[in-house]
Amino acid sequence: MASRILVVDDEPHIVEVIRLYLEHAGYSPVILYRGRAVPEAVKEHKPDLILLDVMLPDHSGFDLCDKIRRMEAPLGSTPIIMLTAKDQAMDKLRGFNLGVDDYVVKPFDPNELVARIKAVLRRSTERTLPEPAGSEDRRQRPLDFHGLHIDRKQYKVLVDGARIELTPKEIELLYFLASSPGRVFTREDLLGHVWNFDFAGGTRTVDAHVKNLRKKLGPHPRWSIQTLWGIGYAFEVTPT
Repeated sequence: MASRILVVDDEPHIVEVIRLYLEHAGYSPVILYRGRAVPEAVKEHKPDLILLDVMLPDHSGFDLCDKIRRMEAPLGSTPIIMLTAKDQAMDKLRGFNLGVDDYVVKPFDPNELVARIKAVLRRSTERTLPEPAGSEDRRQRPLDFHGLHIDRKQYKVLVDGARIELTPKEIELLYFLASSPGRVFTREDLLGHVWNFDFAGGTRTVDAHVKNLRKKLGPHPRWSIQTLWGIGYAFEVTPT
């Protein structure tokens, strides 16, 4: 069954180009030109991915993204790629803070857009497909550190037994760092391993996600995400 892509953009010529390229790539596009219908369309069509324009005539793409992320599972975890005519770092940071999976600036190469869609869908599929019996990937096994429990397969994080509400990307970042305690990763390392794409100016995206993780997890005496100034980040565990 073809993956269903919800496309939300008010520019008909851009939408038509996106539609043609999506259909050629084997996807099934659902088109909307206004933002007000997005929440109902998400519930009705249950898209595998949403292409969402930031500047819509009746709604802000950021507000719509926030509404989607507040929906019940699994709709709230639907991958979102935002489309924008603004190549501004603050806009990107705001989007990533809301749980956006990728960001594409207009004008864009339709082939690159399709490539990004494939990359995001692949990551989404990898975190939902069950593994064959007896072939559990060690990289997916839960991690435990003195009250911190990270289950990447179920996208669940607990601190002292209390569930912490994190976005899928925040969980992936935390899991990746915690998988190698004490190892320092550059921002470029994290972009490559966690986002699987080279964002222009993307290192600020890493900083924003780490900041959110620290705020949501809170301080703990036994573990923390440390900043190595001028280098990157590391998950540190205090020895007993």
